[in-house]
Amino acid sequence: MCKGDIPRAAGPERKVAIVGGGVSGLSAAWHLHTNAPHVTVALFEAEDRLGGHAYTTDVDGVDVDIGFMVFNESNYPNMTRWFEKISVPEENTDMSLSVSLDGGKTVEWNSDSLNGIFARRNQAFNPSFYAMIKDMLRFNKEASDLLLLTEDDPRKLVTTGQYLRNNGYSEAFGKYYLLPMMAALWSASMEDVLQFPAVQLIGFMCNHKMLQIMDRPQWKTVADRSKTYTLKMQEILGKSAQTSTPIVSMTKTDVGGEPSYELFTTDSKSVGVFDEVIFACHTPTSKQIVESMNGDSGLVDLLSKIEYADNVVYVHSDPKLMPARRRAWASWNCLGNSELLSSYKIDSSKQEAFEGAESGFGNKATDESGELEGEKGRMKAVYVTYWLNRLQNLKTDKEIFVSLNPHQKPSEEATHKRVIMAHPQFTPATLAARKELEEEYQGKDGLWFCGAWGGYGFHEDGCRSGFQAATAVSGVPLPWGDEKEMVMAPPDLALVKANESNVTGILSKLYKKLTYDLPVVVCKKFMLYFLEKAVKRGTLRVKMNDGTVHSFGDGSQCGCDNSPVTMRVFDEWTFVKIAWEYDLGLARSYMAGHFTVESLKDPTHYNAVLRPLKERDETTTAIGDPVGLTRLLLLMVGNRDAPGKHVPGTSKKGYSMANPLNAGLLISKIGMVLNFIRYRLTMDNSERGGSLKNIHAHYDLSNDLFRTFLDPETLMYSSAIYDAVKAPAPQQGLVLRGTLEEAQWRKLDTLLDRAQVQPGQTVLDIGFGWGGLSLHAAKNYGCKVTGITLSVEQKALAEERVAKEGLGHLINFEVIDYRTFARRPDNLGKFDRVLSCEMIEAVGHDHLTEFYWAVEQVLKPDGVLVMEAITTPEERYEPYLRTTDFINTIIFPGSCCPSLHALVDAAYKGSNLSLEHIDNIGLHYAQTLADWRRRFNAKEDFVRKLGFDDVFFRAWNYYLSYCEAGFYARNVNCLILVFARQGCTALTPLHETRACTQMVPLTENEVESWVSDS
Repeated sequence: MCKGDIPRAAGPERKVAIVGGGVSGLSAAWHLHTNAPHVTVALFEAEDRLGGHAYTTDVDGVDVDIGFMVFNESNYPNMTRWFEKISVPEENTDMSLSVSLDGGKTVEWNSDSLNGIFARRNQAFNPSFYAMIKDMLRFNKEASDLLLLTEDDPRKLVTTGQYLRNNGYSEAFGKYYLLPMMAALWSASMEDVLQFPAVQLIGFMCNHKMLQIMDRPQWKTVADRSKTYTLKMQEILGKSAQTSTPIVSMTKTDVGGEPSYELFTTDSKSVGVFDEVIFACHTPTSKQIVESMNGDSGLVDLLSKIEYADNVVYVHSDPKLMPARRRAWASWNCLGNSELLSSYKIDSSKQEAFEGAESGFGNKATDESGELEGEKGRMKAVYVTYWLNRLQNLKTDKEIFVSLNPHQKPSEEATHKRVIMAHPQFTPATLAARKELEEEYQGKDGLWFCGAWGGYGFHEDGCRSGFQAATAVSGVPLPWGDEKEMVMAPPDLALVKANESNVTGILSKLYKKLTYDLPVVVCKKFMLYFLEKAVKRGTLRVKMNDGTVHSFGDGSQCGCDNSPVTMRVFDEWTFVKIAWEYDLGLARSYMAGHFTVESLKDPTHYNAVLRPLKERDETTTAIGDPVGLTRLLLLMVGNRDAPGKHVPGTSKKGYSMANPLNAGLLISKIGMVLNFIRYRLTMDNSERGGSLKNIHAHYDLSNDLFRTFLDPETLMYSSAIYDAVKAPAPQQGLVLRGTLEEAQWRKLDTLLDRAQVQPGQTVLDIGFGWGGLSLHAAKNYGCKVTGITLSVEQKALAEERVAKEGLGHLINFEVIDYRTFARRPDNLGKFDRVLSCEMIEAVGHDHLTEFYWAVEQVLKPDGVLVMEAITTPEERYEPYLRTTDFINTIIFPGSCCPSLHALVDAAYKGSNLSLEHIDNIGLHYAQTLADWRRRFNAKEDFVRKLGFDDVFFRAWNYYLSYCEAGFYARNVNCLILVFARQGCTALTPLHETRACTQMVPLTENEVESWVSDS
């Protein structure tokens, strides 16, 4: 129901239409028809029968079910009581499981007995098989812990793939057991299985007692098949249920503020006018009908996110679609291709990108449309076959099976029936959409939505959903309900788990106290003391799971505004991570989902530069408020760099009265030293291959990933230059205006202007990225460009762009180290200009001299080097070189942002180049990063389809916010530097008055107009 809605009391007669005659529609219709005399109900079903997935067919005189087959009393409470009311007979059945991969050659087992478990005898000597069993027991013990997390905890949103990866489950566990079982349960492709919400999976398994060895429920099936109950419902509803009547559209009329709806079937034929409509059909059909009356676009969007997928269902008698060994046959059998199952990385040791994140390395957007069945079909990794003789106690000697999306068709002579059935698919987006639909639209203006998609996708879920809509419409509880609980709700699994946790063994409790509780208690005390000393200005609020809030600071303006910054801590291990690793621990805790930053309730309280009112709110459960994350980092920087702490003659600044040592965080010093030692031992920027590995770790992630946030015209992955004026008092900094695209074109022109390039000149572009600068120099300045890089992915896309522009005769790209390139004899003194746009950061402090040596080798005598560089202020550079941080450890492995002095000193030592000109565009970089972040978060759905997970999303948001805060606070700079040899005549005077921000000073009125426009 909508927020604030309550079921209406039984009152004046109302006409209610139900669209769809599956279990949801039938349960809703039964209640309204039988228990609500003031309601006149009319049910419309598109098919020529009622039941939906309750589908019975005849095989040589034997009735078999091919959709809904089994249930049990404890997990299907509403359905079993409904069946009792309408006298549906039942009988016991068996729910054994088997898995057979590669025709039984890799693994084949049956859960029914020890003989079945080792159906393939040499499994007894296979370590991977025992790893599966070990992880199965661990999963059964640990998985339900996920249910204890609070609803706003981002870790509760993990997908199944993420969950397996994050918790270190073996590939054998996923491949030999969990993933095939899930594909069978939800008739889902392997891609959908891995994107399946883990909380949905674990909730289902916990609810169905699949996470325990003992006390499992007795499964049942409908005696004489499910047609028994659908025919009884046809008899009960009589003419109130119309089959072969698809609803294709409807119109809405408001009379006296009360809406009514006229429904139409094919040929625009009206079937009546109704006060309320219950949509008990699949969501794509609901969406189509709501759209037909120009319904709420928000509702239409939510319905589109609750997706269904078609499945081919064969009823047959062909044993080749069963396990190879008869002793492995079970009630439901998962058959698959181990190679395809192995292609989905589960092993947490197989990391190519950011630590702990699913990388999606090199992934591209693909067309997901294709065949439903066969080896290239939607379920190409695994399919399921049900053995109906065992599952439904068939009284026949003929073997009868039901296979969904088999990799090969059953033989024609053994095939009895082929039908298409659609099943709901579950993703994090699905859960979010159905939650919002329930809270904001359910019952609004008399429109109700129900279906198995509202639960786990099974018959009880559809049944309960229909009953919930019907009781809300009628105000009358079910016969087995009451005014307090009209419909029997599923058990509170978190409460069940909490009660189980209270009876865990003494050793388990002791282990948890020593390895978790004790470190948390100690480090939490240290951290709260540290924050009390460190945060003197502004306001930092740390909110815990129990509602406790710790506040720090004096409430004054600090960072970017005077509004409080609220850290929502979900896991107190955050304090341990920060105490051990300091700022790197903060980043890793955020990536792990241990905390997020809450958004401000009033958007006008944000700094207008960080979040203009026109921009959308980027806050989600998974990442929190990314603007809030920037505000947190600015608050910490503002307190760290409080005036009056700097000691002349040193290059060290710290938190006022609260650096790690004097705040009692000695342990963080140890952790920082260990991180630095590991960094120095593992990070290599040498020509021997270290640089290639480091570049690959970031720039080869996925071209399609970078396209989600870079401007599509230039694809420049560096600071843009916006139109800008100095902010009027009392504001500080610049007011920037213009699009990212306009700003990137301006930056390219600025670089080429600083280089004073001329038509026909030869240009070397070191680290050309996706070719934006090279293309601009060739196309608009007539230069002949050579580009070098270490990124294979970037080169591939850049060459596509060159070919598209027809500039192959002017541009040549090569994957090669800059030092190797400079050693080629034919490159000596070859280039008029060398351009390097934010490549110097990948060189490393120890190799800066080599970079300038290489540049001088290839420059002509009157040549010019123009470099765009991210730099560290001089006073912070020495301690920066002695530590590690989030950027050089996780985002850009091995990177170093040199100081201006380090660059000039390296130029002096390694070449005869001198610094000729400087532009500082750091504030423009802050705006560029904010634009990138907004675009990236707006493309979340697309990025997830590339294979990137929540950990990656948090890592990328932390990276963009971390850098934005650094540039906004001038903690780092972005400089355009011009180098040339002494007496270079190629450079015309670069006057300081010609700033890249504004050519002509503006009047006060013009500045005021500019600011108001922005």
